[in-house]
Amino acid sequence: MRASFRALFAALFSIGLLLGAGTGSAQADEVTPQTAPELRFVSYNVCGAKCPLPEATDAVRSAWVTGLVREIDAWDTDLIMLQELCYGQWRLIRDALAGRTGEDSYDTVWGASLASASDCDQWDPVDRRFGLAIFSKGAGSIVEGTRSVTFLPEAPAKDTEDRILLCARAQLDARVARACNTHIDPSDAATALQVPEVAKLVEAGRQAGEPVVLAGDFNQVPGHADMNTLYNHGTGSTGRFQEVDENDKEHFTAVDCPQTEARCRSGEATASPTCSSHTTGAAKIDYVFLSYEWFKTVRGDALPCPPGMSDHHPLRGAAAWEQ
Repeated sequence: MRASFRALFAALFSIGLLLGAGTGSAQADEVTPQTAPELRFVSYNVCGAKCPLPEATDAVRSAWVTGLVREIDAWDTDLIMLQELCYGQWRLIRDALAGRTGEDSYDTVWGASLASASDCDQWDPVDRRFGLAIFSKGAGSIVEGTRSVTFLPEAPAKDTEDRILLCARAQLDARVARACNTHIDPSDAATALQVPEVAKLVEAGRQAGEPVVLAGDFNQVPGHADMNTLYNHGTGSTGRFQEVDENDKEHFTAVDCPQTEARCRSGEATASPTCSSHTTGAAKIDYVFLSYEWFKTVRGDALPCPPGMSDHHPLRGAAAWEQ
């Protein structure tokens, strides 16, 4: 790579991107690899199509993947949920993680939400599919034959991308959990349809007695009524899920969540102007939800992001088994 790109990627991956050393931002409840509970999760909208690489070269693509893999390893991640992922990008991550031995390897499933996204040609000029992926720690950790892709209901003014829920049963520590990943349409009419449908679909796994991990970009803030069907606490809530960053009192809202409360439908912003010039405000719209019966001691942090990498912050979470 030219010197300018070497410098850029040194900044992105060696010290700035995703904090592979696990340093995180200066937060009062900062969750580190040394202090977090043993079950680890990452949800990240990687903006694979719309966020341009400095150059569409093998070296640049490899540097991007290397930075992501560093964060996965630094967090000792069990489940990684990626959104806005180009197929060629997924294939590179898959190959980087699958080629390792034992628990250092990862199994994965992919789901397409768009047959072709023109901007995905920076990852593969031939196969430009666009969608979601789940990565699970351990070779063969995804239970064979359990992958499912469910198309979510669309609002009348549908955009070009199909909105889906990608799920698979995966080994999580010594148990099998249902892992699901989604990317909800940002229009108000669509979130009102799609979030309740996702809640209904993952509730089926919870009712069957399985631990459920649901992650994704929901394009909606925690306190909105659309999210009632997921949260198991807060005004209007009807769900059975907790969210990894719900106990960070630094982000409790003054009206809805006094500091005396233990939990709040809130959290650190995962979309902000520091990630993207077209993002005008800061908001939490990315989540890792865990079924309440199976998990305890939830923790979460939104990590810093360097400009140009993605228009979202990576969200990492942790929890312990309830029983």
